[in-house]
Amino acid sequence: VALWVGKNDPGFVHNGPLAGLVAVCAGSDLMHPVGALIVGGVAGGLFVWMFTITQNRLKIDDVLGVWPLHGLCGAWGGIAAGIFGSKALGGVGGVSFLSQLIGTLLGIGIAVVGAFVIYGVLKKTVGLRLDTEEEFNGADLSIHKISATPERESGW
Repeated sequence: VALWVGKNDPGFVHNGPLAGLVAVCAGSDLMHPVGALIVGGVAGGLFVWMFTITQNRLKIDDVLGVWPLHGLCGAWGGIAAGIFGSKALGGVGGVSFLSQLIGTLLGIGIAVVGAFVIYGVLKKTVGLRLDTEEEFNGADLSIHKISATPERESGW
């Protein structure tokens, strides 16, 4: 699905299956293989779509796509375990959609609150951004004192 939706982009081709795996892991012991295939396929497409929106429309620099891949596809997988784990869809059963939804939303809530606390403390103490010149030069050179491209390294 990521190959198709991502128009053969190599990054999407490699991260699409990972998005599917992240989503399927929540209910891998509950779902029928066809249900797992559907969950993984939706996650692959969801990753491509949300990564593109995050980068291009929202202008959030998440180069590796961590939020759409692990956050969003993981949340989809948590909810999908309650859907595709039911006996009516070939799953093992014993799982409730409502409990999966509440658990997923609770996990998201804990992550958001924790992120605000941690990043709030970091912002107040050491700061989160480089100054303009350091940002232009890049973090590799400004913080680590190394070039991002080995061709420019003089010490080799």
